[in-house]
Amino acid sequence: MAFTPFCEGDTFSTFRNHLEKLKQEIRALENSYVLRTSPTELEQHFLDKAHIEPLALLTGQYYIEDQKSRQVDARRDPNRFFFPGDRPYHIAGTELTVAIPFEGDPPLWRIRPSTWDSCGHPEIDLRDGLVLLRVQFADDAAEPSRLKREIDGQVERLGEAVENLRRDVEQHNASAPATVRAELEIKRKQAQAASGAVSSIGIPIRRRDQPATYVAPVTRRTLPICRPAPSRDDFKPEPVLAEAEYQHIISVIRSLSLVIERNPASFATLDEESVRDHILLQLNGHYEGAATGETFNSNGKTDILIRVEGRNIFIAECKYWHGPKKFEEAIDQLLGYLTWRDCKCSLIVFNRQKNPSAVAQKMHETMANHKGHRKTASIDATGNGRYVFVKESDPGREIVVTTLLFDIPN
Repeated sequence: MAFTPFCEGDTFSTFRNHLEKLKQEIRALENSYVLRTSPTELEQHFLDKAHIEPLALLTGQYYIEDQKSRQVDARRDPNRFFFPGDRPYHIAGTELTVAIPFEGDPPLWRIRPSTWDSCGHPEIDLRDGLVLLRVQFADDAAEPSRLKREIDGQVERLGEAVENLRRDVEQHNASAPATVRAELEIKRKQAQAASGAVSSIGIPIRRRDQPATYVAPVTRRTLPICRPAPSRDDFKPEPVLAEAEYQHIISVIRSLSLVIERNPASFATLDEESVRDHILLQLNGHYEGAATGETFNSNGKTDILIRVEGRNIFIAECKYWHGPKKFEEAIDQLLGYLTWRDCKCSLIVFNRQKNPSAVAQKMHETMANHKGHRKTASIDATGNGRYVFVKESDPGREIVVTTLLFDIPN
């Protein structure tokens, strides 16, 4: 049904109401659902709902879709000498249907942008990604050049309004994510408090008095504070590796690159297990367990891990680069090791090829295309990236994976 565009409400109130409804929807979520769901997936769900796809009118692609004869009202035709006033004056004429392709959310056609044309717009119809504009003229006064100017003028005015509206939409899309994230954070904290999951439990990790001799100096830290994360089974608190401690572990591993650069001959002939042992030595130079004296242990050929209650809470898998297929298998292997709700790990890749930037790009593509990938938190040109994964077999549990690429000399 035809309607006059850009005249039903304004963007400010419409977008504000849209966000308010999302906030109410977040507040109404059941606590158990919030605690069972991956925070990344839940955030992305509401970010998608908050996002508004701006209109784009493809003015250079319009065409005449239909042409038919009909009686047209010429009462206000300025080119005629007969003026019947407000009484209809129908004569033989033609109606053209001009179709203009568009992209974006169709409801936006009804909303007035903050900057708008007071001259108004002709009525339009919408159908399957097309704006339908109808133009009539009397058969006895058909002038192609004048008709073309009229159509071009109407299309141009619609395009200007769409451009004004796009700016409003982009402002909304830039500010909405912060509102959504803040509301979700409040809801999650409330759900945790309501479920009694506010007491902290810690992983038995403490720093040694002195770091390993070849590690770059770092600021000493106290015992890491671990906060509980609710499980999906009656929300029993589970141990979580504190983010600050996870970052320190990654920095310690990353510092191995300096060791390799200073001693290339020492690493030229080492296999995965031997390089792994260097990393273990480095990490246990910073940490010691409460009972065994070693927080980080090896299990199998190439992995480095921290175990709590018989389950892995941190694991690093060491692999030489043998192409994307083998790298994907390493991702699957790594994900299979982790069972706590909030798990953090690292995939360490040793590269002996000549083009490390190409390897870094393939690593990123493989991570991003994996079926468990939910978000790329960060990525740099050296191959170091941070990703959030959720296993299909274990929904709601997030796994943070940091990739590290080391060049090993031949």
